[in-house]
Amino acid sequence: MKTIKLTLGIALFLLIGTVACNKDQNTDEDISQSAFEVEANMYSEELEKSADAVTFEKSNSGINGPFNGDSSNCATVSISYPDGGSFPKVITIDYGEENCEVRPNLFKRGQIIITLTDSIINLNAQRIVSFDEFFINDHAVTGLKTLTNLGDNAEGHMVFDINNSFSIGDWSRQATGSKVWIEGFNTMVFNDNIFLLMGSSSTTRPNEIVINRTITSALRIDRSCGYITEGIVSIQWNGNSAMIDYGDGSCDDIAIISRNGQEFEIDLDNFRCRRMH
Repeated sequence: MKTIKLTLGIALFLLIGTVACNKDQNTDEDISQSAFEVEANMYSEELEKSADAVTFEKSNSGINGPFNGDSSNCATVSISYPDGGSFPKVITIDYGEENCEVRPNLFKRGQIIITLTDSIINLNAQRIVSFDEFFINDHAVTGLKTLTNLGDNAEGHMVFDINNSFSIGDWSRQATGSKVWIEGFNTMVFNDNIFLLMGSSSTTRPNEIVINRTITSALRIDRSCGYITEGIVSIQWNGNSAMIDYGDGSCDDIAIISRNGQEFEIDLDNFRCRRMH
């Protein structure tokens, strides 16, 4: 598999525009629902990465400038303490009132607002992510993404409860599950953090198709790669079903969709599909 070189702007364009898995490439029309789910996952993860970059660090006071790949002239990060004490802490990532190209073909404007009830590493601490006139590629993001610290599991890894209800452009998602911090806890940097995600979601598309998703094998989020590197997702819609396999942990640009006994490879560089067999 190739080293991943995904351009997120392409993914976002395809998410709300055409899906490259089409009949011209001799693929099943219904495979487009699976391709949408792959892209929607990455869209949601773009929001998570921004929030994680300023909360899953041992020290984030004074953060300002480049983070998570965003150029320093796009985002400024400020911290306030509305009650006068150490918490709650409100971290605002401000991209300004006009679109700014944070990476090629990926534009943001508005604010991501992150409220911490306590240090995220403490039991019962909550992180609540909200949005103020926030847009990605001119598509509005609304709703809440809430993370709650549940403490350590039997392996000594910190576990967080996920409860999300948000919309991006013309689709919306309800999601619940867990996020386990398995690597990078003992360092001061962001890029060595690795998380495992489990859970389920329901995503409503503008054509009223509802895609129900269940993570059947934990999704591995490696911040040094920036994308899902491992895990299996099962999806169902309108009596149809498919499986999405993100690989073996390697940082590459391939996901595999299995549907009706056939397999389709999605190139995450451009989201074009090819039938494998």
